[in-house]
Amino acid sequence: MKKDLGAPLTRGAQRTLGAFHKAMLTLLTEQPLGSVSINALCERAGYPRATFYNYFDDRDDLLDYCWLTLTKQANLDDLAATPSERRVDVALDAMADMLERNAATLQAIMRHNPPEGPLFGSLHRYVESQAHQIMRSCIDRDRFGLPADLVADHYANTMLLVLDWSYVRGHALTRGRLHEIVHALLGGVE
Repeated sequence: MKKDLGAPLTRGAQRTLGAFHKAMLTLLTEQPLGSVSINALCERAGYPRATFYNYFDDRDDLLDYCWLTLTKQANLDDLAATPSERRVDVALDAMADMLERNAATLQAIMRHNPPEGPLFGSLHRYVESQAHQIMRSCIDRDRFGLPADLVADHYANTMLLVLDWSYVRGHALTRGRLHEIVHALLGGVE
């Protein structure tokens, strides 16, 4: 991404990023990722191609920005301050809340982009990298007789597996059942 998202953004930059984000998600509810062109994105966003390339390297770069925007809704910045015995539950709830808030959009996108396709592969890779990063930052390094990074990856993969099973693959689980399954699968480590 050509813009530093860590630095304050002008209102104009926020508006432009928002317009391209909305254009991408809207187009994905209408067609497969492979059919979404830069021209269509620019037309839908109301900006010229030059503006698109001032912000993004390519369509995949914009897609990563869309995933970043969605995953920021999970608001897991202070997870490390949460007591260690509650971190899995807090992270799981935050990610489930984000998926539930965006359920209608995700379902519309899935009509044209199957879970096995490149779009959801991109989303899965992005969320997986974020989940691994989050869990690595909050695993108690001295709590296990195993490498902390390996435990963090195990936690992240397990949570993502269960979230994918419930929200993407359509096996609707109550929040309580979601927690039960994650804890059962993590039982050997917790």
